[in-house]
Amino acid sequence: MLKIAVIGAGVSGLSVASLLGAAGHKVQVFEKSKKIREIGAGIQISPNGFCVLKELGLSENIIKNSVYNNSVLICDYHKGKKLLQFDQRSVLGNKDFRLMHRADLVKILYRSALSNKVTFKLGYDADAKSLSNQYSFVIAADGVHSKTRALLNPIQSKNRRSDYFAWRSIVPNKITHHDGVRLTVAPNKHIVSYPVRGRDQLNLVLIQEAENNEIFEWGMTESTEEIKHLFSEFGGDLREALDTITTVHKWGLSSHDIPFNWATGNIFLIGDALHPMLPFLAQGANSALEDAFVLAKLITFLDASEAADKYLEIRKPRLLRLMKQIKNNAWKFHLEHSLFRACTHGGLRFLDKSFPLSASLPFRWLYNYDVTKLNI
Repeated sequence: MLKIAVIGAGVSGLSVASLLGAAGHKVQVFEKSKKIREIGAGIQISPNGFCVLKELGLSENIIKNSVYNNSVLICDYHKGKKLLQFDQRSVLGNKDFRLMHRADLVKILYRSALSNKVTFKLGYDADAKSLSNQYSFVIAADGVHSKTRALLNPIQSKNRRSDYFAWRSIVPNKITHHDGVRLTVAPNKHIVSYPVRGRDQLNLVLIQEAENNEIFEWGMTESTEEIKHLFSEFGGDLREALDTITTVHKWGLSSHDIPFNWATGNIFLIGDALHPMLPFLAQGANSALEDAFVLAKLITFLDASEAADKYLEIRKPRLLRLMKQIKNNAWKFHLEHSLFRACTHGGLRFLDKSFPLSASLPFRWLYNYDVTKLNI
């Protein structure tokens, strides 16, 4: 039995703590907030993340508190007309792609950790270096602005601004939104929407290219008039959803190169602390779940040095490929040149009419990956 400290009680911290607790280790989570809470909005749990939740015995609870993502719909912003829609089951063959509220996922993971005898120290701003003398391992799940990443990588300590702003809001689902993810694309901006909480609510993520002046905090609020003005050119039934926004949170998106040092001594990075990523593929939480499973297995059977080497060997190639795909999506979603847009949209319409099932093929490497089946 190992004595393990986890810094941070987000998705990555709670999942790795629960996995380690289930393996019989003594785990304590340090969270700077005074209570376990999640102020985010919707979250997409794709099959590569769902398999970890299934390993924790949480699949039934997740399904009960989520909506099945039956297809991805890509629309043009002007009148909301369909460009391409493809069925997720053609790739996955199951219903393990879920849409849910992030707060519901955090609550489920928290209860799982408690059931696995994980203890919590809330309202405590933990320091990885000081904890490393008291614990067999310290796992830093301290998020996008990780102090531990800066400790392990002083030259790579600062996040890089991305010149994107994002807004998130939850509104009543009063439009004819399908049970899946809708991507509505426009020059220099896009909107992602999907139903959550029994389809009664609609999660909206609005992203625009704009100089963000390194404003990276989630807690800022935006006036509803401003957000409606910024996205006033969006038509169709999405316009109706935008008009119902009453509260919206804004933040400047940041990114960070995958750091050189993933671990130092017995201190390990995980989740956003290791690989903060832009939300152009909805893989932040899913990658964190993959990290959690791999790291929990490795530190159970290997010493710190061997675990660090194997952790990097298993996770880095996949993360690099993921980052490349995210960068490509950022460009594709925001096509500005009218000729490029016309050609691209024409190609999507042709694909929709002729070979819609083929649209899902490029995602098989991502979604069909089951980290729980690896020989670790």
